[in-house]
Amino acid sequence: MDEEDQFRTLIGFLERFESEVRGRSAESIDAEMEAKIRGLAAGTLDDNEREQVLEALSRSRAGLELLASCLRA
Repeated sequence: MDEEDQFRTLIGFLERFESEVRGRSAESIDAEMEAKIRGLAAGTLDDNEREQVLEALSRSRAGLELLASCLRA
């Protein structure tokens, strides 16, 4: 495989997985979600809010890290 073929293979890979790779590297928590996570840790959310936050946390490593930090404090 020559250099051009290697670049084509790499570009193809990145195009197929672009959103996943970008999403993992650029993950952040907005202020509203941060407040909800802190509310979850404090036990102040209602049932509906708690379910929404738990669902969001299942997809957010940064959110889980914030929750763990709040619970340790």
